[in-house]
Amino acid sequence: MNKALGSRPGARVMSRTIRKIFRAKIVVLIATLLACLSGSLALAAQARWEDVVRGAEKEAEVSVYATNSVGELTVIWDAFKKKFPKIKLSAVPISTTSEIVTKIMAERRASQYYPDVVLGAPGATYNSLYRGKTLDPLAPALILPEVADLSKWWKGKHRYVDAEGQYVFVYQSTKYGPPIYYNTKLLNIDTIKSVWDLLDPKWKGKMIGLWPRANYVSTALLFMYHHPQIGPKFLERFYGDMEVTYFSDFRQGTDWLAAGKAPICFLCRLRRAQEQGLPVEEASVYQFKEAPGIGANNGAIALMNNAPHPNAARVFINWYLSREGQIAFRQANNTVEDEITTSMREDLPLEYVPEAARRKKDVNYIEIIRADWMEWKPVGDLINAARQKSGK
Repeated sequence: MNKALGSRPGARVMSRTIRKIFRAKIVVLIATLLACLSGSLALAAQARWEDVVRGAEKEAEVSVYATNSVGELTVIWDAFKKKFPKIKLSAVPISTTSEIVTKIMAERRASQYYPDVVLGAPGATYNSLYRGKTLDPLAPALILPEVADLSKWWKGKHRYVDAEGQYVFVYQSTKYGPPIYYNTKLLNIDTIKSVWDLLDPKWKGKMIGLWPRANYVSTALLFMYHHPQIGPKFLERFYGDMEVTYFSDFRQGTDWLAAGKAPICFLCRLRRAQEQGLPVEEASVYQFKEAPGIGANNGAIALMNNAPHPNAARVFINWYLSREGQIAFRQANNTVEDEITTSMREDLPLEYVPEAARRKKDVNYIEIIRADWMEWKPVGDLINAARQKSGK
Protein backbone atom coordinates (compact mmCIF):
# COMPACT_ATOMS: atom_id res chain seq x y z
CA MET A 1 0.00 0.00 0.00
CA ASN A 2 2.75 2.49 0.97
CA LYS A 3 4.74 1.55 -2.12
CA ALA A 4 1.72 2.24 -4.23
CA LEU A 5 1.14 5.60 -2.62
CA GLY A 6 4.85 6.55 -2.97
CA SER A 7 4.73 5.85 -6.63
CA ARG A 8 1.92 8.27 -7.25
CA PRO A 9 2.85 11.40 -9.30
CA GLY A 10 1.64 13.73 -6.57
CA ALA A 11 3.85 12.11 -3.96
CA ARG A 12 6.91 12.30 -6.21
CA VAL A 13 6.29 16.01 -6.88
CA MET A 14 5.94 16.65 -3.15
CA SER A 15 9.21 14.82 -2.47
CA ARG A 16 11.08 16.86 -5.07
CA THR A 17 9.61 20.06 -3.65
CA ILE A 18 10.74 19.17 -0.13
CA ARG A 19 14.28 18.46 -1.43
CA LYS A 20 14.39 21.79 -3.28
CA ILE A 21 13.25 23.67 -0.17
CA PHE A 22 15.85 21.85 1.92
CA ARG A 23 18.64 22.64 -0.55
CA ALA A 24 17.57 26.28 -0.72
CA LYS A 25 17.67 26.54 3.07
CA ILE A 26 21.13 24.97 3.12
CA VAL A 27 22.34 27.48 0.51
CA VAL A 28 20.91 30.38 2.52
CA LEU A 29 22.48 29.02 5.70
CA ILE A 30 25.91 28.67 4.07
CA ALA A 31 25.68 32.15 2.57
CA THR A 32 24.72 33.57 5.95
CA LEU A 33 27.63 31.80 7.66
CA LEU A 34 30.07 33.01 5.00
CA ALA A 35 28.76 36.56 5.32
CA CYS A 36 29.17 36.41 9.08
CA LEU A 37 32.67 34.97 8.73
CA SER A 38 33.61 37.62 6.17
CA GLY A 39 32.25 40.33 8.42
CA SER A 40 34.13 38.96 11.40
CA LEU A 41 37.38 38.80 9.44
CA ALA A 42 36.88 42.36 8.22
CA LEU A 43 36.25 43.57 11.76
CA ALA A 44 39.32 41.70 13.00
CA ALA A 45 41.47 43.20 10.24
CA GLN A 46 40.18 46.67 11.00
CA ALA A 47 40.84 46.19 14.71
CA ARG A 48 44.37 45.00 13.97
CA TRP A 49 44.95 48.05 11.76
CA GLU A 50 43.74 50.40 14.50
CA ASP A 51 46.11 48.70 16.97
CA VAL A 52 49.03 49.27 14.60
CA VAL A 53 48.07 52.93 14.14
CA ARG A 54 47.97 53.40 17.91
CA GLY A 55 51.39 51.76 18.19
CA ALA A 56 52.71 54.04 15.45
CA GLU A 57 51.40 57.11 17.20
CA LYS A 58 53.28 56.03 20.33
CA GLU A 59 56.48 55.63 18.27
CA ALA A 60 55.63 59.10 16.92
CA GLU A 61 57.97 58.89 13.91
CA VAL A 62 58.65 57.06 10.66
CA SER A 63 61.81 57.34 8.56
CA VAL A 64 61.61 56.96 4.78
CA TYR A 65 64.47 57.02 2.27
CA ALA A 66 63.22 57.74 -1.24
CA THR A 67 64.74 58.38 -4.62
CA ASN A 68 63.72 61.68 -6.18
CA SER A 69 62.67 59.73 -9.26
CA VAL A 70 59.56 58.51 -7.41
CA GLY A 71 58.04 61.90 -8.23
CA GLU A 72 57.52 65.25 -6.54
CA LEU A 73 58.00 63.79 -3.08
CA THR A 74 56.55 66.73 -1.13
CA VAL A 75 53.12 65.88 -2.61
CA ILE A 76 53.32 62.41 -1.07
CA TRP A 77 54.78 63.61 2.22
CA ASP A 78 52.13 66.32 2.67
CA ALA A 79 49.31 63.84 2.07
CA PHE A 80 50.71 61.43 4.68
CA LYS A 81 51.20 64.18 7.25
CA LYS A 82 47.62 65.32 6.75
CA LYS A 83 46.32 61.77 7.28
CA PHE A 84 48.53 60.99 10.30
CA PRO A 85 49.43 64.25 12.05
CA LYS A 86 50.64 62.41 15.18
CA ILE A 87 53.39 60.58 13.25
CA LYS A 88 56.44 62.67 12.37
CA LEU A 89 57.65 61.86 8.87
CA SER A 90 61.44 61.96 8.65
CA ALA A 91 61.86 61.85 4.88
CA VAL A 92 65.26 61.68 3.23
CA PRO A 93 65.14 62.41 -0.52
CA ILE A 94 68.15 60.95 -2.37
CA SER A 95 69.02 61.28 -6.05
CA THR A 96 69.14 57.61 -7.04
CA THR A 97 68.45 54.20 -5.56
CA SER A 98 72.14 53.34 -5.93
CA GLU A 99 72.95 56.25 -3.62
CA ILE A 100 70.30 55.05 -1.17
CA VAL A 101 71.98 51.64 -1.13
CA THR A 102 75.41 53.17 -0.59
CA LYS A 103 74.09 55.26 2.31
CA ILE A 104 72.29 52.37 4.00
CA MET A 105 75.23 50.00 3.70
CA ALA A 106 77.62 52.60 5.16
CA GLU A 107 75.23 53.21 8.06
CA ARG A 108 74.89 49.52 8.78
CA ARG A 109 78.62 49.01 8.82
CA ALA A 110 78.56 51.55 11.64
CA SER A 111 75.67 49.67 13.33
CA GLN A 112 73.27 52.53 12.55
CA TYR A 113 69.71 51.71 11.52
CA TYR A 114 67.85 54.79 10.37
CA PRO A 115 65.29 54.06 7.63
CA ASP A 116 62.11 52.12 8.21
CA VAL A 117 60.98 52.12 4.60
CA VAL A 118 62.66 52.57 1.21
CA LEU A 119 61.04 53.81 -2.00
CA GLY A 120 63.24 53.12 -5.00
CA ALA A 121 63.95 51.29 -8.23
CA PRO A 122 62.91 47.63 -8.24
CA GLY A 123 66.18 46.37 -9.74
CA ALA A 124 68.57 48.14 -7.38
CA THR A 125 66.35 47.41 -4.38
CA TYR A 126 66.28 43.73 -5.26
CA ASN A 127 69.92 43.34 -6.31
CA SER A 128 71.38 45.24 -3.35
CA LEU A 129 68.99 45.50 -0.40
CA TYR A 130 67.20 42.18 -0.86
CA ARG A 131 70.32 40.21 -1.75
CA GLY A 132 72.19 42.04 0.98
CA LYS A 133 69.65 40.64 3.47
CA THR A 134 68.65 44.06 4.79
CA LEU A 135 64.89 43.62 4.34
CA ASP A 136 62.05 42.14 6.35
CA PRO A 137 59.14 40.44 4.57
CA LEU A 138 56.65 43.11 3.55
CA ALA A 139 53.76 40.81 2.63
CA PRO A 140 52.75 40.11 6.28
CA ALA A 141 52.71 43.87 6.90
CA LEU A 142 49.85 44.42 4.43
CA ILE A 143 47.01 44.54 6.94
CA LEU A 144 44.79 47.38 5.72
CA PRO A 145 41.85 45.56 4.09
CA GLU A 146 41.81 47.64 0.92
CA VAL A 147 45.53 46.96 0.41
CA ALA A 148 45.34 43.24 1.16
CA ASP A 149 42.32 42.85 -1.16
CA LEU A 150 43.83 41.41 -4.35
CA SER A 151 40.80 42.41 -6.42
CA LYS A 152 41.93 46.04 -6.12
CA TRP A 153 45.14 45.30 -8.04
CA TRP A 154 45.87 44.69 -11.74
CA LYS A 155 45.03 41.11 -12.74
CA GLY A 156 44.09 40.35 -9.13
CA LYS A 157 47.52 40.03 -7.59
CA HIS A 158 50.32 41.79 -5.73
CA ARG A 159 53.62 41.96 -7.56
CA TYR A 160 57.03 41.40 -6.04
CA VAL A 161 60.43 41.32 -7.70
CA ASP A 162 61.70 38.47 -5.50
CA ALA A 163 60.66 34.92 -6.31
CA GLU A 164 59.32 34.44 -2.77
CA GLY A 165 56.75 37.17 -3.34
CA GLN A 166 57.53 38.74 0.04
CA TYR A 167 60.08 41.53 0.03
CA VAL A 168 60.24 44.01 -2.88
CA PHE A 169 56.69 45.14 -3.66
CA VAL A 170 56.08 46.77 -7.05
CA TYR A 171 53.27 49.33 -7.03
CA GLN A 172 54.07 51.37 -10.13
CA SER A 173 52.76 50.65 -13.61
CA THR A 174 54.76 52.22 -16.43
CA LYS A 175 54.32 51.25 -20.05
CA TYR A 176 57.42 50.20 -21.94
CA GLY A 177 58.21 49.86 -25.60
CA PRO A 178 61.53 50.03 -27.43
CA PRO A 179 63.15 53.26 -26.11
CA ILE A 180 62.95 55.13 -29.42
CA TYR A 181 62.87 58.93 -29.47
CA TYR A 182 62.84 61.04 -32.61
CA ASN A 183 63.02 64.51 -34.11
CA THR A 184 59.57 65.19 -35.55
CA LYS A 185 61.01 67.40 -38.31
CA LEU A 186 63.38 64.69 -39.52
CA LEU A 187 61.37 61.49 -39.14
CA ASN A 188 57.85 60.32 -39.86
CA ILE A 189 57.57 57.69 -37.16
CA ASP A 190 54.87 55.83 -39.09
CA THR A 191 57.57 54.64 -41.49
CA ILE A 192 58.93 52.44 -38.67
CA LYS A 193 56.59 49.56 -37.86
CA SER A 194 59.00 47.23 -36.07
CA VAL A 195 62.05 47.74 -33.91
CA TRP A 196 63.92 45.56 -36.41
CA ASP A 197 63.42 48.33 -39.00
CA LEU A 198 66.13 50.25 -37.14
CA LEU A 199 68.68 47.74 -38.42
CA ASP A 200 68.04 48.81 -42.00
CA PRO A 201 71.38 49.94 -43.51
CA LYS A 202 69.88 53.35 -44.25
CA TRP A 203 70.02 54.13 -40.51
CA LYS A 204 73.68 53.19 -40.12
CA GLY A 205 75.58 56.13 -38.63
CA LYS A 206 72.37 58.17 -38.30
CA MET A 207 71.36 57.35 -34.74
CA ILE A 208 72.52 58.54 -31.33
CA GLY A 209 72.24 56.59 -28.11
CA LEU A 210 73.05 56.56 -24.42
CA TRP A 211 76.12 54.54 -23.54
CA PRO A 212 75.15 52.51 -20.43
CA ARG A 213 77.69 53.25 -17.70
CA ALA A 214 79.04 50.52 -15.44
CA ASN A 215 76.58 51.33 -12.64
CA TYR A 216 73.62 52.08 -14.93
CA VAL A 217 70.76 49.59 -15.10
CA SER A 218 68.10 50.22 -17.74
CA THR A 219 64.68 48.63 -17.35
CA ALA A 220 64.10 49.38 -21.03
CA LEU A 221 67.19 47.39 -22.06
CA LEU A 222 66.27 44.51 -19.73
CA PHE A 223 62.85 44.54 -21.41
CA MET A 224 64.39 44.36 -24.88
CA TYR A 225 66.98 41.73 -23.91
CA HIS A 226 64.31 39.35 -22.59
CA HIS A 227 61.58 40.25 -25.08
CA PRO A 228 60.67 37.12 -27.09
CA GLN A 229 60.27 39.21 -30.27
CA ILE A 230 63.49 41.24 -29.82
CA GLY A 231 66.10 39.63 -27.59
CA PRO A 232 69.92 39.65 -27.42
CA LYS A 233 70.34 39.35 -31.19
CA PHE A 234 68.79 42.75 -31.80
CA LEU A 235 70.96 44.46 -29.16
CA GLU A 236 74.08 42.77 -30.47
CA ARG A 237 73.42 44.02 -34.01
CA PHE A 238 72.28 47.47 -32.90
CA TYR A 239 75.35 48.17 -30.76
CA GLY A 240 77.72 46.24 -32.99
CA ASP A 241 76.68 47.14 -36.55
CA MET A 242 74.76 50.42 -36.67
CA GLU A 243 77.62 52.86 -35.94
CA VAL A 244 75.67 54.65 -33.22
CA THR A 245 77.06 57.96 -31.92
CA TYR A 246 77.08 57.72 -28.14
CA PHE A 247 76.50 60.24 -25.40
CA SER A 248 77.00 59.72 -21.67
CA ASP A 249 74.74 62.49 -20.38
CA PHE A 250 70.99 62.58 -21.00
CA ARG A 251 70.99 66.34 -21.48
CA GLN A 252 73.60 66.08 -24.23
CA GLY A 253 71.54 63.44 -26.04
CA THR A 254 68.40 65.54 -25.84
CA ASP A 255 70.25 68.60 -27.15
CA TRP A 256 71.63 66.59 -30.07
CA LEU A 257 68.22 65.20 -30.97
CA ALA A 258 66.47 68.59 -30.74
CA ALA A 259 69.20 70.25 -32.81
CA GLY A 260 68.85 67.64 -35.56
CA LYS A 261 72.23 65.95 -35.14
CA ALA A 262 70.34 62.70 -35.74
CA PRO A 263 66.70 61.82 -36.44
CA ILE A 264 66.60 58.95 -33.92
CA CYS A 265 67.79 58.60 -30.33
CA PHE A 266 68.00 55.34 -28.41
CA LEU A 267 67.48 55.94 -24.68
CA CYS A 268 66.88 59.68 -24.37
CA ARG A 269 65.02 61.77 -21.81
CA LEU A 270 62.87 64.51 -23.26
CA ARG A 271 61.20 66.25 -20.34
CA ARG A 272 63.14 69.51 -20.60
CA ALA A 273 62.99 69.64 -24.40
CA GLN A 274 59.26 68.93 -24.52
CA GLU A 275 58.55 71.57 -21.90
CA GLN A 276 60.44 74.01 -24.13
CA GLY A 277 58.35 73.02 -27.14
CA LEU A 278 61.26 71.53 -29.10
CA PRO A 279 60.49 69.10 -31.98
CA VAL A 280 61.09 65.82 -30.14
CA GLU A 281 58.79 62.92 -29.27
CA GLU A 282 58.94 59.47 -27.76
CA ALA A 283 57.53 56.69 -29.93
CA SER A 284 54.28 55.26 -28.57
CA VAL A 285 54.55 51.83 -26.98
CA TYR A 286 51.90 50.77 -29.50
CA GLN A 287 53.89 52.06 -32.49
CA PHE A 288 55.74 48.80 -33.08
CA LYS A 289 54.40 45.33 -33.80
CA GLU A 290 56.41 43.95 -30.87
CA ALA A 291 54.28 43.62 -27.72
CA PRO A 292 54.57 46.45 -25.16
CA GLY A 293 55.51 45.84 -21.55
CA ILE A 294 54.50 46.94 -18.07
CA GLY A 295 57.31 47.73 -15.65
CA ALA A 296 58.24 50.10 -12.86
CA ASN A 297 61.31 52.24 -13.25
CA ASN A 298 61.28 53.59 -9.67
CA GLY A 299 58.13 52.14 -8.18
CA ALA A 300 59.11 49.61 -5.52
CA ILE A 301 58.65 49.74 -1.76
CA ALA A 302 60.51 47.70 0.86
CA LEU A 303 60.46 47.27 4.65
CA MET A 304 63.90 47.46 6.28
CA ASN A 305 64.85 44.91 8.90
CA ASN A 306 65.81 46.27 12.32
CA ALA A 307 63.44 49.14 11.56
CA PRO A 308 63.49 51.65 14.44
CA HIS A 309 59.74 52.32 14.14
CA PRO A 310 58.09 49.01 13.14
CA ASN A 311 54.48 50.08 13.66
CA ALA A 312 54.94 53.43 11.95
CA ALA A 313 56.67 51.64 9.07
CA ARG A 314 53.58 49.49 8.60
CA VAL A 315 51.30 52.49 8.76
CA PHE A 316 53.28 54.28 6.06
CA ILE A 317 53.43 51.20 3.83
CA ASN A 318 49.72 50.48 4.09
CA TRP A 319 48.74 54.10 3.62
CA TYR A 320 51.05 54.50 0.64
CA LEU A 321 49.62 51.40 -1.05
CA SER A 322 46.03 52.41 -0.29
CA ARG A 323 43.85 54.17 -2.84
CA GLU A 324 44.52 57.49 -1.13
CA GLY A 325 48.28 56.95 -1.04
CA GLN A 326 48.44 55.88 -4.67
CA ILE A 327 46.42 58.90 -5.73
CA ALA A 328 49.08 61.01 -3.99
CA PHE A 329 51.78 59.04 -5.86
CA ARG A 330 50.01 59.67 -9.17
CA GLN A 331 49.64 63.39 -8.36
CA ALA A 332 53.36 63.55 -7.63
CA ASN A 333 54.05 62.48 -11.22
CA ASN A 334 52.88 65.48 -13.17
CA THR A 335 55.29 66.00 -16.06
CA VAL A 336 54.99 65.05 -19.74
CA GLU A 337 57.32 62.08 -19.23
CA ASP A 338 55.13 60.82 -16.38
CA GLU A 339 51.99 60.47 -18.51
CA ILE A 340 52.64 56.75 -19.08
CA THR A 341 52.91 56.08 -15.34
CA THR A 342 50.19 55.14 -12.87
CA SER A 343 49.53 52.68 -10.05
CA MET A 344 49.09 48.91 -10.20
CA ARG A 345 45.86 49.54 -8.31
CA GLU A 346 42.75 49.32 -10.48
CA ASP A 347 40.52 51.65 -8.48
CA LEU A 348 42.12 55.07 -8.97
CA PRO A 349 39.61 57.62 -10.31
CA LEU A 350 40.18 58.19 -14.02
CA GLU A 351 40.64 61.91 -13.53
CA TYR A 352 43.98 61.10 -11.86
CA VAL A 353 45.17 58.67 -14.54
CA PRO A 354 46.32 60.09 -17.89
CA GLU A 355 44.96 58.38 -20.98
CA ALA A 356 48.47 57.27 -22.00
CA ALA A 357 48.96 55.47 -18.66
CA ARG A 358 45.73 53.47 -18.72
CA ARG A 359 46.22 49.78 -19.35
CA LYS A 360 44.21 48.42 -22.26
CA LYS A 361 42.09 45.36 -21.58
CA ASP A 362 42.75 43.86 -25.02
CA VAL A 363 46.57 44.14 -24.90
CA ASN A 364 48.69 41.28 -23.61
CA TYR A 365 51.47 43.25 -21.92
CA ILE A 366 54.78 41.62 -21.11
CA GLU A 367 55.47 41.94 -17.38
CA ILE A 368 59.02 43.16 -16.91
CA ILE A 369 59.59 43.25 -13.17
CA ARG A 370 60.46 39.68 -12.21
CA ALA A 371 63.34 38.05 -10.40
CA ASP A 372 64.71 36.18 -13.41
CA TRP A 373 64.94 39.43 -15.40
CA MET A 374 66.81 41.47 -12.81
CA GLU A 375 70.35 40.35 -13.58
CA TRP A 376 72.03 43.18 -15.49
CA LYS A 377 75.43 41.56 -16.13
CA PRO A 378 74.45 39.50 -19.22
CA VAL A 379 72.96 42.62 -20.83
CA GLY A 380 75.93 44.81 -19.97
CA ASP A 381 78.44 42.19 -21.12
CA LEU A 382 76.66 41.76 -24.45
CA ILE A 383 76.56 45.52 -25.12
CA ASN A 384 80.22 45.96 -24.16
CA ALA A 385 81.31 43.11 -26.41
CA ALA A 386 79.24 44.43 -29.34
CA ARG A 387 80.63 47.92 -28.97
CA GLN A 388 84.20 46.70 -28.74
CA LYS A 389 83.67 44.68 -31.88
CA SER A 390 82.35 47.76 -33.68
CA GLY A 391 85.34 49.86 -32.63
CA LYS A 392 83.07 52.71 -31.48
